[in-house]
Amino acid sequence: QFAVVFSALIHDVDHTGLPNSQLVLEKADVALKYHNKSVAEQNSLSIAWEMLLEPKYAALRACIWNSDQERRRFRQLLVNAVMATDILDKEQQLIRKKRWDKAFHDPERRLSMDSTEELTMNRKATSVLEHIIQASDVAHTMQHWRIYCKWNQRLFEEMYLAYKTGRSSKDPSIGWYEGEIWFFDHYIIPLAKKLRECGVFGVASDEYLTYALENRKEWEMKGRDVCNEMLEAVASKSMTEQQLQQQSTKFLKQRRRETIG
Repeated sequence: QFAVVFSALIHDVDHTGLPNSQLVLEKADVALKYHNKSVAEQNSLSIAWEMLLEPKYAALRACIWNSDQERRRFRQLLVNAVMATDILDKEQQLIRKKRWDKAFHDPERRLSMDSTEELTMNRKATSVLEHIIQASDVAHTMQHWRIYCKWNQRLFEEMYLAYKTGRSSKDPSIGWYEGEIWFFDHYIIPLAKKLRECGVFGVASDEYLTYALENRKEWEMKGRDVCNEMLEAVASKSMTEQQLQQQSTKFLKQRRRETIG
């Protein structure tokens, strides 16, 4: 259970606000270090693990594991969970899908000759953990409409800033409406159904799926207007920041002239 909490806490450590594809394109140090594979996710894992191993966290480590086997298991859970948030890695997504199907879609619960009950339970735990972390990464989509809009707008602003500063070639205002519908249909709603299927959240799983379906329906009706509002807001914010920068520059120049005079 603590692995779930810890993974959710660390999964975006040191995130730059840029997608992995842009970090790879820019040949960023972290992209080179991790061979262009799940760059941000591996970076977060590395930083968090190094911090956990610092002497000042010895007492915490003693509460998490008592043997090398437990330490390895805990680390493997972290790796699987955090890497699961890289939903654009199609290869890893396929692996996770197969693991889920093997854990939950075998009606006779058949075990291969070299399998054990413990292995089966570990497979289920790993698969459930991966999906919980994926849900935490997009939790706003399974909550009230206002919460969804709030965090959707912040993501839009982050991506728009990257575009305006030349660190992304894609203008997020183009296709954002359609992209959200696709995201609900092909990722959010299927994910919410899996959470309900595994039963880990009990009756709350129905609530998550209901919110996802309602937000999808409301976005279809209101999304275009919301997109226009987000674009106006981020453009106005950018203009205000630019004006403040200009005023600050003007003030500093005036002070220099007064000092020289």
